[in-house]
Amino acid sequence: MLEEIRRKIMTRQVDMLKFADTWISDISPMARLLLEDSKDLARKCTVLWNADVGFEIGEGLHKHVVNLTDKVCTCRAWQLRGIPCQHVVLTYYHINEEPEQVVEHWYKRDTFLKAYKYFIQPMTNMKMWPETNNPKIEPPKPKPMPGRP
Repeated sequence: MLEEIRRKIMTRQVDMLKFADTWISDISPMARLLLEDSKDLARKCTVLWNADVGFEIGEGLHKHVVNLTDKVCTCRAWQLRGIPCQHVVLTYYHINEEPEQVVEHWYKRDTFLKAYKYFIQPMTNMKMWPETNNPKIEPPKPKPMPGRP
């Protein structure tokens, strides 16, 4: 069983490195998809800006406040996910900046590649391992359980 797990991990590391090569940007595909959804939803919102860092975003009957210096939106999706919500996307477009720059680092390609930079090395069959002088490890002796046998 351990041999199968080792093989599975070895192939998974190669698959993940190949997967990272298919990314079209520096952001993971899942985060990119959520960001694109937020961009679509941002088209339905209106923005009011106080010419500083505060924004009031109107979304139908609801209003949300975005503060760019504290990285806070009152819908709390930005704080929970680390990916800008539609309110934050609209604020960045209002000040002519790209919202991709504020996606958290754990969705970036560099962080993904750091997770898979350590490799499990191939090894020979157990029959080819060298013999040692250490005592063999035996399983523990069974204990009689309390109560009626």
